[in-house]
Amino acid sequence: MKKGELYKKASMFVMFATLMLLIGMIFPATAYAEIPGDRYKAVQDIYLANSDRLEDARESFQESKDNFQNASDRLKDGRTRENILTLKQATKNHLNRTIDYAIQHLEILVIQAHKAEENGYSPFNASMNLEEYIIDLEDMKDDVASAETREDFQATITGLRNTWQHINMESRYFVMGTVNNRVDAFLERSESIAQRVQEEIDRLNEAGEDTSELERLLEEYNETRNEAKNSHERTNALFDDHAGFDNSSQLTNVREATQFLRDANEKTRETNRFLREANSKLREIFTLLKQHRPGSVDMRGTGTLTASGNGKVTLSGNMDINVSAKSGVLTIADYDGNADIEVTGHGNRTELSDSTIKYTGFNGTASINGSSITVTINGDDIELTTKGTGSAVLRGHGTYTATPDSGEAIKNDWSPLTGGDKA
Repeated sequence: MKKGELYKKASMFVMFATLMLLIGMIFPATAYAEIPGDRYKAVQDIYLANSDRLEDARESFQESKDNFQNASDRLKDGRTRENILTLKQATKNHLNRTIDYAIQHLEILVIQAHKAEENGYSPFNASMNLEEYIIDLEDMKDDVASAETREDFQATITGLRNTWQHINMESRYFVMGTVNNRVDAFLERSESIAQRVQEEIDRLNEAGEDTSELERLLEEYNETRNEAKNSHERTNALFDDHAGFDNSSQLTNVREATQFLRDANEKTRETNRFLREANSKLREIFTLLKQHRPGSVDMRGTGTLTASGNGKVTLSGNMDINVSAKSGVLTIADYDGNADIEVTGHGNRTELSDSTIKYTGFNGTASINGSSITVTINGDDIELTTKGTGSAVLRGHGTYTATPDSGEAIKNDWSPLTGGDKA
């Protein structure tokens, strides 16, 4: 090779090195940077389930990037034929590993898309679009194999960057559209909840109870819910227009699509903020309603508890429990696998899992002792005695006596507590 040609090829690859480093900046960026927290976890779970394959692809990508950088540095130190060929091969390898890494990301996105489509939340058929991009990327490997000139390599890089730009923006559209569609279902549920709370308030009013605070909280809840609904409608208008994307949700204009995604993300965050505020009001409402409901008591601590009544009792912790009931349902969960369980009487026994047993139509007695157990009994004529450390929740009508290890016994009905009783 003539010296001039050698320098020309060397210059070509030095210029190409800059282009390749730009490729290295594409990954591991994903389309999920702007997902609201409730949806991010589902996406994160899918990534974790496929983390080994993705990590292998990432490590291979990073190794090829390092090799490319080393080959580029060697060429700068000595522009020999051997160094040019080494850089050329390192370039091809890095392009192939970049494509592999992109495909791994896409395969995970396809899983997420299928789930959204099955649940009816997907704004468009994203899985089909993504699978087509996987085919396009696989085809690019043939272009890499045949590349020889700077123009060949630059064409491949341009194609890869353009493809990833489409993937990135269309995936962001898909994710935000999915979140937006889930808000529809949430707002429908919130309407039903508001109606049920109003019915409860009406019932309490008829019973002569003071519901002024509940009415104030419900009014604030409805106001915040309406703000979320109005914000959501504005977001829907953006998605109806989907500027920068065609009707099949493929990218057509980068500038318009960027603005659309920015506006949609802002409105989605605004809607989620109103929903969080509404949920906060709802928690206050439920806390206050609980105080109006007879037959409710929660306890936690160490000591002895005896109780009699009708309803539902849930006991959890390190406990020694003796219980009897009529026409009940008894469920026993043994988390440490060391519980001693004796059940006598009538009832249909079902193993729900390795650690959980359920008796339906329970008429009899049970003795349960374990270091980490949860026992639930729902029925009539419940009689129980328990000793140990943990929690007790009683719902229904009856009486109980709680005797802490340190302190005096507390006797009361199954009714709301105001002072942190221990059992």
